[in-house]
Amino acid sequence: MTLNTTSKIVSKYETSTPARSGAVNCVLVDHLRAKGWSVQAAAAYLGVSRQRLYAVFADSDRIRLWECAIAGMPLCTPAIQKSLKKHRTQNAVAAQAPPSVLYPFAVGDVVVCDKYAGIADEGDEGTISAIRGAASAPEMLVQMPGGEDWFALHLFNDYFLTTGR
Repeated sequence: MTLNTTSKIVSKYETSTPARSGAVNCVLVDHLRAKGWSVQAAAAYLGVSRQRLYAVFADSDRIRLWECAIAGMPLCTPAIQKSLKKHRTQNAVAAQAPPSVLYPFAVGDVVVCDKYAGIADEGDEGTISAIRGAASAPEMLVQMPGGEDWFALHLFNDYFLTTGR
């Protein structure tokens, strides 16, 4: 095996070191393009950001695993493109969805009255039968032996404790 000054030995095989210029000029990019992949689609397929993939392309000391990963990628078929587009759309919708508010209780949870609440005496058990209102100001419908009533979150927390059942 003969060595030249533009070769880099990473195994018993020669691999050429990509020339560097302002734009990404890399053997890996050439392999991607030959298989019909855009950088954005390849990044999505590999589960990394485009910026990470560009950093890999620019790194002359990158690990050989990246070359193997890109060499093992299939041809970018219309079915793969459609799947990646669907995945991007789902992620965009999930990012736009309002954050769900998690409470330490849910409909059906058993609660115990902590102090007299009009519909229950201290120590009485009941259940949360409904939750309504905005996420920032929910109200709970509490059913107790003495009746049922709606409680705003701050009142619910003042009068009731969840049992975890």
